[in-house]
Amino acid sequence: MSQEIARKMAAIKPQGDERWEDILVSVPVSIEVGDYSGCKKWIEGLREGGVEDLEAYFKENPHVVREGITYMAEGFLLYNYEFLNMYDSNSMEEFIGITEGIDPRTDRSIYTDDFVGSFEQMFLAFARGETRCACFTDEATVDKDKEFRPFRAEVCWQIVRGYEDTWERVVVSVIPVDRLNEAKRPDAVSST
Repeated sequence: MSQEIARKMAAIKPQGDERWEDILVSVPVSIEVGDYSGCKKWIEGLREGGVEDLEAYFKENPHVVREGITYMAEGFLLYNYEFLNMYDSNSMEEFIGITEGIDPRTDRSIYTDDFVGSFEQMFLAFARGETRCACFTDEATVDKDKEFRPFRAEVCWQIVRGYEDTWERVVVSVIPVDRLNEAKRPDAVSST
């Protein structure tokens, strides 16, 4: 982060009793904060087990990436309203109830090969010491009736500053492509 941006962020103060969490949950982009430390330990275990070239290893063993996803901590440390909205849930309890039992090792409805490939990109970027990875991928929501609705999205993972060594705090944003395309229309309304 540039020093200028850091200075501006330090100068921003919530108004009155506002808390940063209140601001975060109101952001109109799906945001979740998760603990990816299990994924980091899994990658370290692969390296300790003799895997020198993770990219080649993942290409030769694509099922391994699916297993790696299972090392993310269950649940989210923080999420916002747009996250629940995008995944057609009224609460985190409802989201967990709907998605419970969906295993990335075997599921191909939500965990499509394309979606799993985005995790592969993130694992490789973080393993190289990068703190941010963004890509376009196919995602899907599932409703109470177990109906799947696929959509294309830009997904961005960002390790929170101070957690680069552990990956205990990773912010994930998801923006459906239709929203990105809508924003690029010449008649789109924008204010600054």
